[in-house]
Formats: sequence, structure tokens, C-alpha cells
Amino acid sequence: MSKIAWRPQLKMSVTLLVVVLGMLLVFSLALVLSLGLLRDISAQTRATAEEYLPELVRTQQDALKVEKISSYLDAAYRVQNAAEERQYRLLSQVLIHSFMLEQDDYLIAEANNIMFDIRELLSIRHTQRQLQQEMLDILNDAGNGSLDYYRGLLAGLPVQSIREPFISEPLQQLQALLPVEAYGELLYRVRFVVDLNLQLDWLVEDTHQRIEHLSAYLSTDAALKARQITTEVGKDALMVSNYFLILIALLIIFSVVILLSFQRLILSPVQELVHGLHSIENQGGQPITLRRVCFHELDVIRQAIEGYSQLMHRLQQANAELERLSQQDGLTGLANRRSLDQVIDVEVGRALRYHHPLSVLMIDIDHFKLLNDRYGHQIGDESLKALAEVLVGFAQRPGELAARFGGEEFILVLPETTADAAMRIAELLRERCQQIRMLPDGSLNLSVSIGVASFRQGVTDSAALLLRHADQALYKAKAAGRNCCRLYQ
Repeated sequence: MSKIAWRPQLKMSVTLLVVVLGMLLVFSLALVLSLGLLRDISAQTRATAEEYLPELVRTQQDALKVEKISSYLDAAYRVQNAAEERQYRLLSQVLIHSFMLEQDDYLIAEANNIMFDIRELLSIRHTQRQLQQEMLDILNDAGNGSLDYYRGLLAGLPVQSIREPFISEPLQQLQALLPVEAYGELLYRVRFVVDLNLQLDWLVEDTHQRIEHLSAYLSTDAALKARQITTEVGKDALMVSNYFLILIALLIIFSVVILLSFQRLILSPVQELVHGLHSIENQGGQPITLRRVCFHELDVIRQAIEGYSQLMHRLQQANAELERLSQQDGLTGLANRRSLDQVIDVEVGRALRYHHPLSVLMIDIDHFKLLNDRYGHQIGDESLKALAEVLVGFAQRPGELAARFGGEEFILVLPETTADAAMRIAELLRERCQQIRMLPDGSLNLSVSIGVASFRQGVTDSAALLLRHADQALYKAKAAGRNCCRLYQ
């Protein structure tokens, strides 16, 4: 790594502190100069609120009262109970009397008119109930048992429902059942109630119009007051906005100066550090080296990133070595059992899909335990290494694999190889092993037994079965006297 020239470094914390103090100083000066203006604006806004807001609130409350009076009017018109009518009249009267405290002559006059209409409505309804009771008395005095249905009909019928279309048919039936004089009195009272209902309809409609006019008046008044408040507050808001626009302009100018000043000293180095951190994954064979930065704190980060890069480089090397060791037998250098399982599963799957031939050789060193016991483990290890060197020569094509299966057993995976070709390879391998001299005096040759199994659709269609068949063939070779090859049939 090339030597980097030393440059004096600034403390970023000190620099930022100076910048913050400068900003506070600028804003303090602006605040001191503007306190008088803000005080005037605040006083004007407070005066506006004290003058207009209470009136606006009262107007809104009056509008709500008018809506309640309208609902009480409708309820009083529809109820059938005199006690409930009086209750609604009292509620309306309480609301209407609250208008008397206002200083609005039109509002007071209209409220009195509405109250008069409500009283008139209740008076008419009282008269209707008296007439209804008199009609019941006429039917009771007639003493005719066939009039019970009409008595029940009249007793349960609301007075506001006694109208011409509804009452015409019962009247025609009663004309035949009542004496002429009694029927005439009944007819007079029925028509009186009908006329009063028409009068009530007109009265309720007129009262609703009064209420609508009063609501419109209050809404217009509220809108006018709201507009006045909006105008006054808008003036104050405009003054405040202009003032803050000046402050924002000062802030923008000061911020631009700060950004331009620190662009080269902070932002660019930080981007370079981030880029360096991202490039650690793709650093390749060598750790990364970053340019020294001005601020001490950022330079500490740079050093940490470089240290992390070096650590990652060492970890990658260690992982590569671990990956190699996890796939390789430590003594012979061949693939281990884990690697064998992965490869043979892939090859069996390919043979199943494409119906290609696949053969497996299982090789076992004859009398290996006796060899270890008589000549020592060193000779045993040398025999394993010698067999491994021979197997490597037989696994040169793509997909072929020589692996240590366990102990003195080895596996040779031969894709695209039929059973006959595998037997020829097994014989050649056995002969090659027999040529190996294990002792310096040449008195001991390496002898192996080989079991051969080939993939067959529906018979040997899994890696486990293929290895089991190769093991069974190896067992037959050992049973035949060792130093021979056998094919699983």
C-alpha cells in the first residue's frame, strides 16, 4: 500500500459546534430585531379574537337553538299525548326565551311569533281532542252493539289522521247505523276536526317558513362575522408570513453557504466511504484502500472500513478453505461422503430424466485390517493414498467422481457408462492396483475387490439403491475370494 501524505485533520464535532453557534447567533439577532413586530401582530390578533369570536359563537348557538325548536315543533305536531305536547311546548319556550337576552330586535320578534304559533298549534290540538271525545260519546250514547268496531277505530285513531279520504268510508257505514240526529252531530264534529287539521297544516308550514327565514338570517350573520374575522386574521397572517419569509430566506442563504462549504469536506468523503463499504462484497482478491479524509471522525470510519475489508478478505480465504475441506477427504484428497452424496443424487436425477446410463464402482482394499495390524497404520495410510491416486486417473471426464466412502472403501461414479463398460473399467482398475508395491522389497502388492452396479429404470432408480446394489456386488466379490470384480444382476 502506497504511503499517504499526512495532512492536518479537523475535529468534525468542533466544526459543527461552530456552525451551530453561528446559526444560533444569526437567529438570535433576527429574533431580537423582530420582537416588536411580533408583539404588535399578537396584540392585533388578540383584539380581533376578543371582538368577533364571541359574537360568532353566539350566532352558532342561536342557529342550533332554532334547529331544536324546529324539531320540537314537529314532535309536538305528531305526538298523541297531551302531556308530551306540554313538554315540547316548555322546551320550545325555554329556548325562545333565551333569545330575549339578545340585542337583536328581529331575532326577538321572530322568536315571539314562533312561540305564538306553537301555542296556537297546541290550542287547536286540544280542541281536536275534545271533539274526538264528543264523537266517542255520541257513539256510546247510541247503545248499538254493532258500533263497537267504530268506537275502537275512533279511539285509536290519531286526531291528525282524521281527514276526508280516510274517514269517508266509515262515515258512510255509520250513516246506516246511527239515528239521523246523532249522525248529524257526529258528521259536524268530524268535519270540524278535518278543517282544524287543514288549519294546523297551514300553521305548521308557516311556522317552518319562519324558522327557515330565521336560520337563514343567523347563517348570513354568522357568515358575515366569519368573513370579518377572516379578513382581520388574514391581515395579521400576511404580516407574519412576510416576516417568516424573510427569516426563511436568511436560513436558505445561510444553509446554501454551509452546504457549499461542507460539500467537499463532508458529503464527498461520506459518499466515498459508503461506496467503499458497498464495494467490500466485490473486493475480489485484495482488500480495498480509501483516500484519507479531512475530519478526524470520518477518518476513523475510513480506517474501520479498511480494517473490515481486510477482515472480510481473510474470512473469504478461510471460508474457501473450509469449503474445500468440507468437500474433501483429509487423508486421500478425494471427495468425501458429503460431496459424494451431492454428486450421485444429481447424476441419478439426470439418468432418470434423460434415460442415460450410469454406473458406480465400490472398491474395497482386501485384508486392510490385517495389513494395518501386521505392517502398521503408516502402511495402511499409504495404501489408501496409493489407491486414491489410481482412482483419480479413472475420474477425468466431466461428471466422473472418485470419493472415499468410508474406511478402506471407495466409490467411483461413472456417468454415461454402461454395465459392460463399467466392468471393463473395474478390471483395468483392479489390475492397475495389483501393480502397486506397498513394501520396498516388493513382497506386498495392493489387492482390491470391486462391486459394480448400473442404473436401471424401475430397479435401481435412486442413489441409495444404486449404492446398496454396488455394496451387494462388492460382497459377492469378497465371497468369491477377493481380488476380483462382480456386477450386480
